[in-house]
Amino acid sequence: MAPAATAATAATDAVTATAAIPGTVASQELRSQIENLIKSYERALNTSDIAGAASLYADDGVLLAPDGPTALGIDAVRENYAGTFKAIGLNLNFKIAEIVPLAKDWAMVRSTSNGSVKVLSNGAIVPAAFQELFVLRKTSSGPWKIARYSFSSTLQASK
Repeated sequence: MAPAATAATAATDAVTATAAIPGTVASQELRSQIENLIKSYERALNTSDIAGAASLYADDGVLLAPDGPTALGIDAVRENYAGTFKAIGLNLNFKIAEIVPLAKDWAMVRSTSNGSVKVLSNGAIVPAAFQELFVLRKTSSGPWKIARYSFSSTLQASK
């Protein structure tokens, strides 16, 4: 079987298998909850809301940003956003490419985002395009939280 067909089959199997796990959220409900989380994340980034962005992470959340140290735990995640929002302003629109339930309380989201970045030190506005990978965990109190997050630019580096 071709790799793409294998990946598609694996994703379909993951959704089917997860739907059979007792207590698993129905597919449409799961999608709605996760879409709301990603929309809240987009809003927090676009408004430079440190507390809002950090509140979407699990206490032991991990942020893997390019060209920087890994932020381990909620305090480091909060510090990362504080530093980011001091340097840049974001105007991004996220588009979810796939949501894959991994287990009863775990899911993966692959997304892209496009828009612009404003460099606060000089006011320059530059195009931005990213690809993201979120690993989410449903908390015991109910909401989905970001357990792991990684992103990279999809723009060609200038030569």
